[in-house]
Amino acid sequence: MQPINNRIIALVDCNSFYVSCERLFRPDLRRKPVVVLSNNDGCIISRSTEAKRVGIKMGEPYFKAKPLIDKHKVSVFSSNYELYGDMSRRVMKILKNFSPDIEFYSIDEAFLDLTNIKMDNIQEYILNIRKVILQWTGIPVSIGAANTKTLAKIANHVAKKNTLGVEEFITKDKNEVDEILKTFPVQEVWGIGRQLSKFFNNNNFHNAHQLKYVDNYWVRKNSSVVVLKTIHELNGTSCFPLNFQYVARKNCCVSRSFGKTITELNDLKEAVVNHCMTAAERVRSEGL
Repeated sequence: MQPINNRIIALVDCNSFYVSCERLFRPDLRRKPVVVLSNNDGCIISRSTEAKRVGIKMGEPYFKAKPLIDKHKVSVFSSNYELYGDMSRRVMKILKNFSPDIEFYSIDEAFLDLTNIKMDNIQEYILNIRKVILQWTGIPVSIGAANTKTLAKIANHVAKKNTLGVEEFITKDKNEVDEILKTFPVQEVWGIGRQLSKFFNNNNFHNAHQLKYVDNYWVRKNSSVVVLKTIHELNGTSCFPLNFQYVARKNCCVSRSFGKTITELNDLKEAVVNHCMTAAERVRSEGL
């Protein structure tokens, strides 16, 4: 099957990235519940699959999650951003060997343009990407491939749940993809988010399949151009191009959550000074 456009876009996403980095030095913690905390150990910012299973929530304050953490003997790490940055650079460097056209989407995600890869090789190709990254860095990744970024995101979600760790929509026919979209909640569609999903749910659109076939005129009247582009992407028309250029930040923000209630003014002053110093270092390093 040929896609509606000739693009082949793969999304590579590191699994529980911060946890995976910590496990590199603690292999005894594989298949055991692990969480990583934000600076000052305020909130949970990364969870292993095992930690998710026992009910620990993303972004939850550490003190609230502590009863569950103690009950299930969850291993806890303070964040080590120097380590995470180093491992991210290693993963991204490997990805450049598979495609020169890459968008660094976040510290643990990247879009690759694989348009020049033959269609019948796509499954084997992305499996090899996953294998090489795991062998060379020890970081497990999930990879989803499709002909738009939005569909690649959905394919990546599917990949996280299968044993191979990869999923591609390129060789699937329309009906196969539609069956997957029927199981995919509208709030999980890239670019929709919580507020928009409430609007669509109230109008009886509950999954990506229903969103795919919504009337375009109705969308123009009731929503935004961005949502309309998302719907086009669900239908296989690429509307969100890959960004291969680094864009310098226009501002800098450094903020953290406290691990406990702050009652002393000096503690607050110390935190403000430290955050200002960190922000200044970032601004200087980027030439702003």
